[in-house]
Amino acid sequence: MRAKVGALGVIVLLAAVLCLSITGYAIDFNMEETCESVVVVHSYNSVGSGFAVSSDKIITNHHVSDNTTTYTIETRDGSVYYGRLLGSDEANDLSLIEVLGGNLPTIPLTDEVPPLGTDVYAVGSPQGLGFSVSKGVLSSADRELNGVRYLQTDAAVNPGNSGGPLLNEAGQVIGVNNMKVEDAERISLAIPMSRVVEFLRGLGVDVQLSAAPGAMADSGTVVIQSSEVSGDVQESYEQYSNALRNQYTQIVDTVELQNRALMIGLIAMAALCFIFMLVMLSQKEKLKTAEVNLNKAIAALRRQGAQLTALSRMMRNGSEQPGSEPPKRPSAFVDGMPRRGKLR
Repeated sequence: MRAKVGALGVIVLLAAVLCLSITGYAIDFNMEETCESVVVVHSYNSVGSGFAVSSDKIITNHHVSDNTTTYTIETRDGSVYYGRLLGSDEANDLSLIEVLGGNLPTIPLTDEVPPLGTDVYAVGSPQGLGFSVSKGVLSSADRELNGVRYLQTDAAVNPGNSGGPLLNEAGQVIGVNNMKVEDAERISLAIPMSRVVEFLRGLGVDVQLSAAPGAMADSGTVVIQSSEVSGDVQESYEQYSNALRNQYTQIVDTVELQNRALMIGLIAMAALCFIFMLVMLSQKEKLKTAEVNLNKAIAALRRQGAQLTALSRMMRNGSEQPGSEPPKRPSAFVDGMPRRGKLR
């Protein structure tokens, strides 16, 4: 009987441990739905992350957006939108971008910092690998670096995560992933949501934070109250988007035209090089022919020189024979006196 009770106790204990292990890894929100609010931000020469604070507004880092004012925004379902910069704060490394024609779901926002050791989740596009999730714990709620205070976590953050949300266990955004500490293991820093709220309100944006943790229906929203945020542009989203598309098309056409001209130039240069090569080969053949003719002329001159040398030697030998007299030549003088009359 005792053996049966002991076995039953072991089974109950194992079941309890199993239940605890399962609930320990569970989260109180739908991560799949949360990722629908996260976007990949493509700027001029970099890739970062962002998340929707309203249907057509996203937050990201300033260093993601500081090299241009127009962007390509990619959502998890593969949709691509054009974006334009509404405001930026270099000191806090924050930017607000308008998604033209966008209709994004939002994530609940909270400026309440959870207790140390609480699980947190970093969502973003590390190394361009979009919509990745890494898990860690809140290591410090007030980490100071270069005079700026951050949330410190050990969630994996890499280049491309910048601008993505840092979530608590309820799926609320508590910070904006900013950077990782170099030459250190799993030390990541995020901008607290309190500074994000100050940044948005500085642009004339009213931020409504989530009142009930984990309540998706009471998610934080952003309401545009100031017309200054929209700038002087009076065009509709569709008109502005069409203008950007036309500009993009013109750039593509220009690049194609330049590539075509460059290709024609390369072909012309190749043809000229080929012609120059043929001319050089023909000149080389002419030089060879001239060299052969010169060698023949030198050989002929040498033969003539040898003949002249032999003839001179023969004449010199004949004049030096005994009893021979040098040939007489007529002279106009006789005994030192000039002749009279003409020579005959």
